[in-house]
Amino acid sequence: MHVGNPADRPEPGFTRPGQVPLIASRVEWREMPHPDRTANRYDVIGTLLAAGIDAARIHMYYDHEDGGAYWVVTLDDGRAAVLTDDTEEYVGHMEGPWPFKVIFLSPDGVRTKIDYSVDKLKAAIVTWCAEAVGPR
Repeated sequence: MHVGNPADRPEPGFTRPGQVPLIASRVEWREMPHPDRTANRYDVIGTLLAAGIDAARIHMYYDHEDGGAYWVVTLDDGRAAVLTDDTEEYVGHMEGPWPFKVIFLSPDGVRTKIDYSVDKLKAAIVTWCAEAVGPR
């Protein structure tokens, strides 16, 4: 029986969102004494941690074929946010900074934002998470 790479098996209760390709490998950034360049990419993880998001809720995947990174933030109420720089399908002609995409998943539906500013999208993820754990 082939079990696969242990890094591809998330902790119990976590389901890989469909927006993360199956070919993407899980990056075990929490177990690295000094996270590699992939985990430090755009300081997404640092921003989320600084905003108070629990490290156990942040998952990262990397597609070695396309070079795309995927950061997944999960919340208990069925909400999740997937931030990626793998946006080639949205780019016909590239001028200026590379665009980023965030997919916000909730029991009510999905909304996607495409923006050139990774900082704006990181802030949107922090807001999304704050709304999910705030007063109801």
